[in-house]
Amino acid sequence: MAVAVRRASVPALLGLIILIGGAGGLVEAHRHALDPFLGLVLGLAAASIALSALIALEPAWILTGGLLLSVFSGNWAHMSVPLPLDRVAVLGGIGAAVVRSLFDDSIPRIRVRTVHWLMLLLVLYAVGSAAWSGTLTSHEPLFALLDRLGLVPFLLYLIAPVAFHSEHQRRILAVGLLVLGAYLGLITLFEAVHVNSLVIPHYILNPDLGIHAERGRGPFLEAGANGLAMFICLIAAVLTFPWWRDRRGRAVAIAVIVLCIGGILFTLTRQTWVGAAGGTVAAMLAHRRLRALLPITAAGAAVVVLLALAVVPGLSASVSGRTSSQGPVWDRLNSDAAAVRMIAARPALGFGWGEFGKASVPYYRLAATYPLTSVGEAHNDPLSNAAELGLIGAGLWAVILVVGLGGAARRRRLEAVEPWRLGLIAVVVAWFIQANFTPLDYAFDNYAVWLWAGVVAAGPLQQRRGHIALRRDGAL
Repeated sequence: MAVAVRRASVPALLGLIILIGGAGGLVEAHRHALDPFLGLVLGLAAASIALSALIALEPAWILTGGLLLSVFSGNWAHMSVPLPLDRVAVLGGIGAAVVRSLFDDSIPRIRVRTVHWLMLLLVLYAVGSAAWSGTLTSHEPLFALLDRLGLVPFLLYLIAPVAFHSEHQRRILAVGLLVLGAYLGLITLFEAVHVNSLVIPHYILNPDLGIHAERGRGPFLEAGANGLAMFICLIAAVLTFPWWRDRRGRAVAIAVIVLCIGGILFTLTRQTWVGAAGGTVAAMLAHRRLRALLPITAAGAAVVVLLALAVVPGLSASVSGRTSSQGPVWDRLNSDAAAVRMIAARPALGFGWGEFGKASVPYYRLAATYPLTSVGEAHNDPLSNAAELGLIGAGLWAVILVVGLGGAARRRRLEAVEPWRLGLIAVVVAWFIQANFTPLDYAFDNYAVWLWAGVVAAGPLQQRRGHIALRRDGAL
């Protein structure tokens, strides 16, 4: 693929190669006792190759691959993979998009808006809070800062207009999510019917890893994260349905939708069920034509659920047991009450990022109507943020949600992006409902929401002679 490099960016490109390659080469020469001149030459060559690759490679493919791989985030060691491939791919895709935006004249430049500055402010505030509380280098608080709060989702929101500015690139993302939905739906089905030989990777079956071993938890090792991921993939499958010109393509999309509906049921997770239903209803109510299809959609989903209950052995009893289980309800009531007391005790700055598990112990109280239980993390992201970051940090986070997610979902878009906006409504509503009932620390669920919002917020953009123009078809 030919790349039109901006003339004004050539000196910057050469300077970047010299800076990165020269510094890296000299450091490696010192570490390995090489001749400094040889190290400098090798470093410049490596930097030239790396930057050339970043310019040539399509960021949409890299980011889509990284997003799909993030379903294994945190579990690579269980597959004997020494590197977190998802993070390598996501950061590589972000880097490719940045370099392409700087040096390729055929795509839009990165546009920094007010919401991006608010995101930066929140991340710096949280880093300061973590440093103050001594949790900045701790594993779980650090990755919660990256994935849940979160630095990486905000970067994806910033970079999405560059990486997915054309209809072709947006289709790469949607079809990638369609493929992922087929995988997650099948794996969750195999878990439910105990076809263990087809559950791949096999660490999913290890009851000593993760939680929810008796439920459809997929590669996440957590049923709620798996269910939300399948709902996101389900919405992507709905988006792709009109694109297929033959029956086989549409049959595949329908099969993925059915698999994901069944998979969401197999997670046996109530907040996932409520989130999926709420997201679907909200998206369909937001469009006049879709409102008329709401009864048919509800009936179709009900048919899939009833068939699954009738066909899958033991599923009906499991669903009945989950709907009547009170232990998880008590956990949430107790942790929410403890978080509210913590907010009242330190309303402004909170107890520090990542400190809920330790700081909440004195704030649990025996209630009059349910027994006392405790959890290591607050099962409510808004309350957790308020308890740890105070009302200042939680308020800033809420503003970012309203401006970043709500702003993208609220305004009607051009025809090419309007289906993505309706899909975003479904995804955001489901994500937010689930975030109020579980610590939503899982990379994929947060990455997908903010990346999707970045795609919608930008709309179809085209770069021409240094300015951005809108096109109805979203093509270049």
